[in-house]
Amino acid sequence: MKVIVISNPEEIVGETKTVIRLFEAGLERFHLRKPKYSTHALRSYLDQIPAAYRNRIVIHSHHDLSVPYSLAGIHVTEQHRKKKYWKTWLTRKYLKLRRPDLTITAGFHTLGSLKSQNPVYEYVFLSPVFESISKIGYRSTFNEDSLVKMIEKSSYKVIALGGVDEDKIEKTLELGFHGVALLGSIWKSNDPLEKFKRIHQLCNSSVAM
Repeated sequence: MKVIVISNPEEIVGETKTVIRLFEAGLERFHLRKPKYSTHALRSYLDQIPAAYRNRIVIHSHHDLSVPYSLAGIHVTEQHRKKKYWKTWLTRKYLKLRRPDLTITAGFHTLGSLKSQNPVYEYVFLSPVFESISKIGYRSTFNEDSLVKMIEKSSYKVIALGGVDEDKIEKTLELGFHGVALLGSIWKSNDPLEKFKRIHQLCNSSVAM
């Protein structure tokens, strides 16, 4: 089961040091989502990550940085898809020309979205699957039976996002998710590294069973 960590959208003291430790502990995919960050701020963030780990990072904004920093890929947000379609399409074409191996991902919030077929996405997030840890009152409205059927039929590799913690790993596997995305469970933990290690181990154990 794929394990992804998403950055806290707000600035956290020492965050890049924690991210490096997560990479050292086996994190294979990190989504850098800082909606308030300028290009300069994101450059500063990426400069603090050793070059050897940058190919594990998917960036959510200022997509052009994916080329000079040799990042794993770009994430196309709902805002990109709805309000900036042509700009996003042209940027994506340009980046794929420069980096044919570039990963492209997306995020969905409805089961109906999983019916679409866009082979450009390596995987997609579906949220919130459980009650959010980082957003108070942000609850899932998905019916489990419908969720299972839609994931089975979908052409996408669907990643569970929202409220994913140690006690939810078995359930995400039962529902048919390809992987989990961790946000609040990591950044609200007193020890993000140990939290990641436990969840990573649970995911590996669940798949092996």
